[in-house]
Amino acid sequence: MKKLYYSSCSLAAPHVGIILDDILTSRNHGDTVYLAYCHCALSSCFMNLSGHESICKFCHYMYSQYEKRYGDGVNMLPIRYSDLKHQNRHFDLKNAEDVKAVKYRGVQVGSSVLSMYFDISRDLDMANWDGFVAWAYPLMRDLCDLVDYVYNLLDKIKPDQVLIYNGRLFENRFFYDIAKATGVEFVSLEGVGGHIEPYKKIRFVGDWPLDIDLYSQMVEDLWQNSPETLDEKTRQASVFYEKRRNGILVFDTHVYTKDQQKGLLPDGFDSSRTNIAIFNSSQDEIAALGDEWQKGSLFASQYEAIEFMLQHAAPNIQFYLRVHPNLKGVTHKAHMELYNLRKYPNITVIPPESLVSSYALMDACDKVVTFGSSTGVEASYWGKPSILVGRSFYEKTGACYHMRNRKELVEAINGELLPKDSLGALKYAYFVLDRTYSVDESNIDIDVKYRHMRWDFFSTSYFKVHRSGFLFQMYYFWYCILGTKFKKGKLNFPWPLKK
Repeated sequence: MKKLYYSSCSLAAPHVGIILDDILTSRNHGDTVYLAYCHCALSSCFMNLSGHESICKFCHYMYSQYEKRYGDGVNMLPIRYSDLKHQNRHFDLKNAEDVKAVKYRGVQVGSSVLSMYFDISRDLDMANWDGFVAWAYPLMRDLCDLVDYVYNLLDKIKPDQVLIYNGRLFENRFFYDIAKATGVEFVSLEGVGGHIEPYKKIRFVGDWPLDIDLYSQMVEDLWQNSPETLDEKTRQASVFYEKRRNGILVFDTHVYTKDQQKGLLPDGFDSSRTNIAIFNSSQDEIAALGDEWQKGSLFASQYEAIEFMLQHAAPNIQFYLRVHPNLKGVTHKAHMELYNLRKYPNITVIPPESLVSSYALMDACDKVVTFGSSTGVEASYWGKPSILVGRSFYEKTGACYHMRNRKELVEAINGELLPKDSLGALKYAYFVLDRTYSVDESNIDIDVKYRHMRWDFFSTSYFKVHRSGFLFQMYYFWYCILGTKFKKGKLNFPWPLKK
């Protein structure tokens, strides 16, 4: 088989480690392997948002180090800025919708750039519009030029498979779109684990990890094909929910309930009424997932959805909106307008910094409404009727009542709902915790160890200069820390990094 890999940055971990590991697997299987990689083809990437020349220089150097260690039999294909045929393109950008509308040869150019911006800045209001355009415009122009190059590259190589890491962000999303447009089989490599456990490699064949249909099928396949007994699968899946409830980190990066007071309910909570808990999601995180996750949306925003429920609820229903703790300090409109809901007498808005316990609220309420957060599937596991408004990775497991239209939502709020069977919640948790059956064996240690001083240090088996991790750290400090102080980048990312 002929395989074409693409890497957008040699300094991203575990991204590049997972790509290198998979290249070794393919080479061991006798495949013909090509590794294309960015060599200043784009003026920015998520590891170098402002396009500092010193970071690009070190990035290119590290590819030469990888070639020496792992490149035997691998066709290395650097894509340089000078390789592209640059055209004088014009984009009429007046708002975010104009950016989303920028598509070129089947590639979601604008949406992929916006996804990066929302992910880094959390600036849904596009408060610094002129700054955003100054950063995004040349990037989108270069991206279109790169799309032309990649179409020609695929036509020349004629690979059987195109493989990248993830695929959501602008720096490699185009390979996903082009593979889909040309009918080449696409594989997204992804890392699972990390933080409190070693990273493992998982592959999504035929689509990317954000495709809910593919994700759901992988969840179901693992549950059906795992050799473990039902009791053992149930035991392992239950660990996910028990740890989350007890404030123990599972696989994510934060325990959002750690500052909440166990058992604390909102003042004036009246158990004699029908009480419905609403757990919102960070709108910027949903926006960063891209347009695909907006398809079929019943409402333009979570505010609109909640207001609709308040206006159509029976008189005996009281709502409790638990604003997501990670929105503390975030001031974009989608967050701040939630507090305007206090004008309705049938809702209590609980701010992100409140000590009120999310789990106590879940237990005390009769129903739970979510917009895709894990709280929805957790509520199902703990025996609560869980109503999902929006998209989620667990929407097809049967764990929740997934709303298809507004009439269904009104009926679900006002009518009698029985809790769903726990099987769907168990299937979902079993998949997200699995590190045995749905992951690949590794050829190299792909794990990443982090150490934060005045900057972040990343220790890996592949971040080495002349096989020395110490030398890599010295080079990294010189090129990526000091080097960015001496000279401005080609672009100016218009927002400080989120904490």
